[in-house]
Amino acid sequence: MSGDLFGQAVPTEVLLSPHLRLERVPSDTMEPTLRGGWDYVLVRPCTKYEGEGIYLVGNPFGSWDLRRASNVLGGREQIRLTVDNKHYGDRLVSADWFDENVLALVVADVKIRDQRLLEATCRHGRAA
Repeated sequence: MSGDLFGQAVPTEVLLSPHLRLERVPSDTMEPTLRGGWDYVLVRPCTKYEGEGIYLVGNPFGSWDLRRASNVLGGREQIRLTVDNKHYGDRLVSADWFDENVLALVVADVKIRDQRLLEATCRHGRAA
């Protein structure tokens, strides 16, 4: 057995790239997968559909939400936007609408395990 159980790690420099930014999950639309106000997503700005994935998509209220996007069978004419929280419904949008409203593609997520410890570390530079 090779000692490479998880494959090659992503170098830290990649995560610190100026082409990526960290955003707090804004709402409960992706719960239980991502918790609104607790977890974070690492995103890469984009201006069009780039394949199935989780995207930051602008909404009519001037903010953004996370949505899973997938191509509807039969071409690139429609994109299905779904969420993990069953209290919200799915939407079908045109590819043009999606391209006009998409902000970024999620490339990683950060699950916060202890918000209090994280906040204390940020305030004092170490665990309280």
